[in-house]
Amino acid sequence: MGDSRVSHPLEFVLQVRMVRIVTYATRFGIVARMFDAANATVPSAHIRRARMALGTLVEIDANVADARVLESAFAAISSVEAAFSFFVPSSVLAQINRAEVGDEIELLPWQAELLREAMELERASDGCFNANLGARLIALGLRPACFDTRDVMSGLASDGLEWVDASHLRVQRRVCLDLGGFAKGAAVDAALASLAQAGAAQACVNAGGDLAVIGEREVALRAVANWRGQGARICIENEALASSVRHATNGPFHGLGGLAVLGHGGMHLPILAGGVAIRAPRCALADALTKIVLVSGDIAHPLLATHGAAAIELE
Repeated sequence: MGDSRVSHPLEFVLQVRMVRIVTYATRFGIVARMFDAANATVPSAHIRRARMALGTLVEIDANVADARVLESAFAAISSVEAAFSFFVPSSVLAQINRAEVGDEIELLPWQAELLREAMELERASDGCFNANLGARLIALGLRPACFDTRDVMSGLASDGLEWVDASHLRVQRRVCLDLGGFAKGAAVDAALASLAQAGAAQACVNAGGDLAVIGEREVALRAVANWRGQGARICIENEALASSVRHATNGPFHGLGGLAVLGHGGMHLPILAGGVAIRAPRCALADALTKIVLVSGDIAHPLLATHGAAAIELE
C-alpha cells in the first residue's frame, strides 16, 4: 500500500478498468505499474473518481449526486492504509512489527476486528493464509527492510500475538506482519460501506482488480498465462471479487522469478502458471481465500462454503 495523495483526482464516465498490478517499493511506499486485466461496464450516470492509493490505481464510481460522497469513500481507504501499511512507520502494523516480547499494542475497535479476522483465518486454514510472512518477504527481496527481523519467529501471527482484551494485543513472540492484499481488500470494503451508508444503490470500488460492488456488475476475467487476452465474463451482485496467481510465468509481473504467492511456512509453491479468482461477500475475505485455495491446492476448499464464497480457476 502506498501514498494516496493526488492533487487532481480524475473523473471518468464510460468504463471501469480492472488492472493487473506490478508493484515495487520506493521510499514513498509502493509504486504500481498497471496492466489491463479485466473490464466492467457501468451506467454513464455514475460519478467516477480515480487516484493512486494502496499501491495501485483505485477507481470508485457510484450513482450519487454529490461527489463528496466519493471523497468520503477515499478517506475510508486512507484510514485502512494508514493503519495497516507495511511501509508507513506510524501504522499499527509497523508498531506491531517493531514491538518486543511483552509489549502491548492498543488498537481501535475496527482495527482489532480486522486483525482478529486475519488471525482466525490463519487457524481455520491451518496456515494456508499466513499474516506473518513479512520477514520472509524481506529475505526474498520482495519487501524493503523496514524492520529488524533477526529474532522474528516463523509460524503464524496467531502463534506470536495474544489478545489481552478486546482492544489490546500482547507480543508473546516477535512477528513481522504483512497483511498485503487482505488489507487492500479491507480498504475496498471500507470504501464500499461508506458509499452504502450514503445511500448509493449502484457502486463499484476497484483497487487494481480487487473490487466490490453494490448492485450488479459484469466483469471480464483474464488468465495469467494469456494476460493479453480476455477470459470469461461473470456477473457479480452485492459482492466482492479478488484474484491471485500461483507463479507468474508469463507477462510483465514482478517478484523473484515470477514468485507471486508463498506456500506453507513461506516456502515456494510449484512453478505453475494460473491462479484463482474468488467471489465472496467481502473483498478482504475474497483475497484471503485466494491464498487459501492456492496454497492448499483445493479449488473446493471447505472455507469457501463456510463463508459463502466461490472459486473460479484461472489458467
